[in-house]
Amino acid sequence: MVWTPKFTLDLSSASTKAFQQLLEDFEAWRKTQELRDADLSNGWKTVTPEMAEGYLLRNPLGANRRPTLPTIKYYARQMSGGAWKKTGQPIIFDDLGALKDAGHRCWACYLSGASFPTYLIGDVPHDDNLFAYIDNGKSRSAADALATAGLNGLAKQLGSVVNIAMHFEQGCYTASTKKPLDKVSPIEVLQYVQDQENLQMAVRLIAGEYKSAAKVLVYKDVAAFAAYQILELHGEETLDSFMTELGQVSDDPEEGSPTAALQKVMEEDGHAREPMKKHQVLGHIIKAFNAFVLGERVKKISLKVNETYPRFVTPRAQAA
Repeated sequence: MVWTPKFTLDLSSASTKAFQQLLEDFEAWRKTQELRDADLSNGWKTVTPEMAEGYLLRNPLGANRRPTLPTIKYYARQMSGGAWKKTGQPIIFDDLGALKDAGHRCWACYLSGASFPTYLIGDVPHDDNLFAYIDNGKSRSAADALATAGLNGLAKQLGSVVNIAMHFEQGCYTASTKKPLDKVSPIEVLQYVQDQENLQMAVRLIAGEYKSAAKVLVYKDVAAFAAYQILELHGEETLDSFMTELGQVSDDPEEGSPTAALQKVMEEDGHAREPMKKHQVLGHIIKAFNAFVLGERVKKISLKVNETYPRFVTPRAQAA
């Protein structure tokens, strides 16, 4: 007999409200079901969606943390992408057969349809307060993953730049707001850094050769992301010209200079009651750089609330 899940939910479009309703519906159904036979012997397992449904029958809603949709989507993306590794972090059942740790993992498997490998411990002595002792350590961050991969001196900054890059690439920025980004795993950040050679170079240049420009822009991670984009699109020579000119603050700036206009915006922002947010600073940098590379003269750099968030001009546009 072919198994089909009792409940389904499209994780790519599901709302929090729809997910919460599914939890309630599942719990009402769970109470009418008998526990299914399950291999709860200690050892490595590959948990399938069918097994996950059976495990969730052993996990009454409210017995542990209430499942949250962002975490489930986060896990499901890794499982579906083949990025769920055998770390040894186990699924935990007590000696009465109750699921004590792995609710989010099981929901991710169940709703995504993706199996995942895991170690299972099935004989932990039962204790009403057992959950209070599970996962109460410090979680590892993206910076931790970068540091252990040999990027210790740059880890924190690289992690921050990747965060900006992912928001930018996924269209999360508007002139006035920053839309939320799905949670990104440490391995995704590490892979991004490893795949983008110019990213590390940009961070090093902003920390060293272009310190003066970084000081003007206030936020080193924003400056490094801009440098990374310029390197990617226009190369080192153009980056050097822009950052060198930006770092040279003059009492008598050239009229119409995009870099002087950007310097003025940042100086005024330093005295503002509500300074610009990072993505707004980035928007001004993009506008200034585009004018710089296109040879345009500007009196003022501004980012209007209702305008489309700017993108870096391409060499093709520059040639035109």
